[in-house]
Amino acid sequence: MRVVVLGATGQTGRVISRLLLDDRGIDLVVCGRSETRLTALASALSDTGRSISMSAFDLADTSRLDSVLESADAVVGATSSWRDGPRIAERAVHNGTSYLGIYMSTPEKWTRLRALQGECLKRQIAVVGDGGLHPGLPGAMIRFVNEESPLTSAWVGGKFALSWSALDLAPETILDFVSELRAMDPAIFLDGEWARGYRHARRFDFGDGGGPASCVPMCLEEVRELVNDLPELRSAGFFIAGFGPWVDYGLLPLALALGRIHARSASRLFWWGLRRFASSEEYAALSLEGTARDGRQINLRVSHRDPYALTAISAAAAVRQLLAAPRPGVWTQAAFVQPRPFFESMQEMGAKIELTGAAF
Repeated sequence: MRVVVLGATGQTGRVISRLLLDDRGIDLVVCGRSETRLTALASALSDTGRSISMSAFDLADTSRLDSVLESADAVVGATSSWRDGPRIAERAVHNGTSYLGIYMSTPEKWTRLRALQGECLKRQIAVVGDGGLHPGLPGAMIRFVNEESPLTSAWVGGKFALSWSALDLAPETILDFVSELRAMDPAIFLDGEWARGYRHARRFDFGDGGGPASCVPMCLEEVRELVNDLPELRSAGFFIAGFGPWVDYGLLPLALALGRIHARSASRLFWWGLRRFASSEEYAALSLEGTARDGRQINLRVSHRDPYALTAISAAAAVRQLLAAPRPGVWTQAAFVQPRPFFESMQEMGAKIELTGAAF
């Protein structure tokens, strides 16, 4: 099976590429704008003993993109801007190639992706958006536990600690990050109705020794789907931990206000603040606190010392299912994957998975 990774030299793309090379049944093509960086990536992956193909081009070159996709079974979009996602998906469908994108979730993105539903069914291919960690994992965690023990409530908190000062992120990635924060919808599904506001913040224990951390609500497309798909689920939501008081209560509000006037200046300010005040020991975890129909408390935690690795592991596990059974149509990752084999695959690739109150 031939898989193309676009944005393969990025923080997450390079880890996805390494994980996919571990699958002997995959013929990998890595793509990016810089031939120099692609060559360095190929050299770094040489210890796998696998040969890979490379193609350096800009996504604006549609003919080059089509030439890479026309012989592929699946493509992974891991470039720096979410705006690349719909464009890649549209070209993938045109070429009969299934797609997985690990971009932030926006209404504009989903409008364009869902417009591909009819063509996906016609060509018998899958378009999977909101892949990776968040979005991507919270809904899958809830679906997994619900399969074992039907839930009446499910709260998922996420913590992503990074050594920001050591990172070299593309300007587009930082712009996307600020845009995502500015558009964040603090909505949860509470007792059968949608409620909105940061007053619904919750505390989660992420197992990192730091004790319970306060997290604010952040509505995801996959949670909206769950509420429609699981009628017994009366309360559900996703919550995200902050960056520390200096950023959360000082620089972030300032950057969001500035973003309405000059987005690039806002992103530079925010990036400076992350590097100056928010760098910490790396760790990523998602913790689910669920209540089963029979009253049992069920907890599921998925974690890894490297946040980018956990994102890549989630995406690679989804790609495995994408190749094995495309399930034609347009999906969120959380709705597309078969939960048990998905989490088993993640565990095989190094994610730490802890489940209490039910059997794994």
